[in-house]
Amino acid sequence: MFITGHIKKILKNRPILFTTSGSPADFSEVQGLDNLQKPSGPILQSLQKITRIYGSKVSFYLINGSSSGIIALMLATVKKGERVLIARNAHKSVINALVLSGADPVWVETGWDNEWNIPGGTEISGIPDDVKAVWLTSPTYEGIASKIKSIAELCRQKNIPLIVDEAHGALWPFSESLPVSAIHCGADACVQSLHKTGGCLNQGALLHLSKNSKINSGSVQKALNIINTTSPSYIMLSSIESSINYLNSARGREKLGRLIKNINNLKKNTPAIFLENSDPTKIFFRINGISGNELSDFLEREFKIEFEMNNNTGVLALTGIGTTGRNLQKLEKALIQADKNIPKTYRQTQIMPYIIPEKILAPSQAFIAKSKKIAPENAVGLISKETIVNYPPGIPFIIAGEVIRKEHLEFLRHLREIEVINDFRL
Repeated sequence: MFITGHIKKILKNRPILFTTSGSPADFSEVQGLDNLQKPSGPILQSLQKITRIYGSKVSFYLINGSSSGIIALMLATVKKGERVLIARNAHKSVINALVLSGADPVWVETGWDNEWNIPGGTEISGIPDDVKAVWLTSPTYEGIASKIKSIAELCRQKNIPLIVDEAHGALWPFSESLPVSAIHCGADACVQSLHKTGGCLNQGALLHLSKNSKINSGSVQKALNIINTTSPSYIMLSSIESSINYLNSARGREKLGRLIKNINNLKKNTPAIFLENSDPTKIFFRINGISGNELSDFLEREFKIEFEMNNNTGVLALTGIGTTGRNLQKLEKALIQADKNIPKTYRQTQIMPYIIPEKILAPSQAFIAKSKKIAPENAVGLISKETIVNYPPGIPFIIAGEVIRKEHLEFLRHLREIEVINDFRL
């Protein structure tokens, strides 16, 4: 391992470092350790190995999560005022990227699963002529993948890049039981969050450009250099490198295969109903007659199992390379007890899917507009200054620059006030 090996070598020689580091291994551009902003030594060697593992044209370390890769890709591909086609279930970091780039979003509705009360995959049948890039989230938080190949073909015909937020697909390249990564389905770029399921430290992620990508790698590096710290943590870089090497090893692949097998056994042995998704490591489940909120509370209270997310319908458990068979056995026993002990009185009601309001301003315009704060019930018909996000999973109900509608009030009643635009001149 190139980065880790150099850190060990420096520690072995025990140099006297006149730095402010709080850890003997937390270096900042010490001689011989290379520079993340312009890799030419061990970081470059490490990245070259990663491109071979992932089959990419070029890959980049992300030390501020997939969010930093999303922002960098936006800055590298579109200019101020240019239009970007974006699936509405985008993570809030895409909104931040729109603010920083000045790009103008064209929103595409995602599918909606009323049975589970979650967004589904995205289908695109056509792309407007003035759109300069297409942006998708695949897989969704709950493990639902979009049909990347068909959308990539539409983008190829328009000669525009397809960028995929694949943050929740970090394990995909390491098992044939999981979907194929977007960069091998025609996408020009994707980001993956290794820290979510791959075992590395928080904030560790990757950005990949496909071998036939239309995106200039130099432009991506320049964009990353703008938003990244000039003092990256080499502990984090080493953690990302080590995670990839483990996932790509025979031991790591065998462990991932065992995880998927254990998940399949869990599904056979419990009374719960499981969402049929693209990625089995995302376990979204429910028990008929019990609300997802009540089920989650019971499992946390009685079995000390904390989950990633729950809604009125179901509960989401995210698993990763560190999830053991014992963890899943405990969940299996807990679900059996929940089925026996929780009264089945819940009746699911129809849930309103995400609404695409009227867009008056681009997010970058709304960001600099004058505003005031008012009660949500008085905001109907006004332009929102803020992006209001349901988190997790970080999907926006209202995006800055959009008109607040009466239908939104159901999701805003928990707020005491909302920021709206009161004066804006183009």
